[in-house]
Amino acid sequence: MSRYSQSKPGSEDMGETENQTVLGRIAAKARAQRKARAMTLQKALRVMMAKVADSLMGMPMAVLNSSFQDVAGDEIEGSLDDSALLLLMDGPGGCAGAIKIEPIVVGALIQQQTIGSVNGSSDSERPMTRTDAAICAPLIDTLFARVAPILDDPDERALMEGFTFGAKAQDARTLAMALDASDYTTIKLTLDIARGARQGEMTLILPTLEARADRHDLPDGEEAGERATDKPDLAKLVMGLNADLRMVLCQLNMPLKKLNGLKVGQTLELTPGAFPNVQITTSTGRVLGRGVVGHVDGVRAVKPLRPPSHASQPLRRASDQPLVDMPEVEVLTATGRRSTLPREVDVSDAEVEDAMQALPPLPERRGASAEQDMDDNDDDLDIPFPVVNDAPDLDDLPDLDDLPDLDDLPDLDDLPDLADLPDLEMKAAG
Repeated sequence: MSRYSQSKPGSEDMGETENQTVLGRIAAKARAQRKARAMTLQKALRVMMAKVADSLMGMPMAVLNSSFQDVAGDEIEGSLDDSALLLLMDGPGGCAGAIKIEPIVVGALIQQQTIGSVNGSSDSERPMTRTDAAICAPLIDTLFARVAPILDDPDERALMEGFTFGAKAQDARTLAMALDASDYTTIKLTLDIARGARQGEMTLILPTLEARADRHDLPDGEEAGERATDKPDLAKLVMGLNADLRMVLCQLNMPLKKLNGLKVGQTLELTPGAFPNVQITTSTGRVLGRGVVGHVDGVRAVKPLRPPSHASQPLRRASDQPLVDMPEVEVLTATGRRSTLPREVDVSDAEVEDAMQALPPLPERRGASAEQDMDDNDDDLDIPFPVVNDAPDLDDLPDLDDLPDLDDLPDLDDLPDLADLPDLEMKAAG
């Protein structure tokens, strides 16, 4: 009989239950300790936001609170605000994300970058500009680059990985059109800036992992090549957005009293020559170009004026000559013949021989002495100085025999003896 058969009924089950309960408590305690040490997304954003703000700008910043919420893609536009700074983020695989930063936070970043401190007064309301986006872009890129590698959860790491600053959105409608995923995860961060000087919110809007997987799922039977060609392209998406343009015919200056007195049907005199100089502007008044007013199919139309292509791409090569509206340029060769570029000139040996024979003959030197050559060529030489042959003869010079003999010179014995000279003493300079 075995040892377990002598036990009481139910004693074996009670031992297993107690054993499982003890192991469960140990495992739960280990999971709690591991979870406390694990780097979650909430903790990573709190830690890295403070480090990034201090390292890039030297500004104290802390995350007071963070909340996560899943939002459908159709409801994203309702969570955006035109007065805030709206940034479009480029994500992995063509996915697009977004960031919304409140103006009070943007103003604090600008003050820290310009004057080195943040004051508690609120900024006056103004539209966000591309300069504001350029100041906030390094903070955003560094935050995403440092948060993703330290996350322990693979899903949270995949949610934050690969996002960088893309562009500044004009308004909430434009940004919502660029966000085409089915679902998004919004991460709202409440920030404390400069130890309580200012408090504001920053919201991260990232496509969920399920929405990213749906974008890359293909029907059965499609090849891998079709998968690569059908990936969404952020550049094509942005270029496909509608842009509102305004055609400004001219600008009139008039007193306010006359402006208030305008009535329906009254005629305004336009500036002379305004039709060939129409301004093409955006809704904010930025001038994009100029054009000329004309007619197309019975309606008014504006033809944009563009600079010629050769202004940015000059034509310098010989192969570009057919594209240039200029006559062919002729050059003179060494033989005096004309040729047109770029055609080459072919000269035969017979033509070279005929050209050599046309040259004047050289004077013959054979059989004549050098003196005869000089006499023959005297008439051809143009000498600017007198001829040597006209010099006087040397026959009138005296003979050298009349010079006195050297023996008649006086003797030198009467010279005084040099031994009687006084001694010379050398004295050193004092």
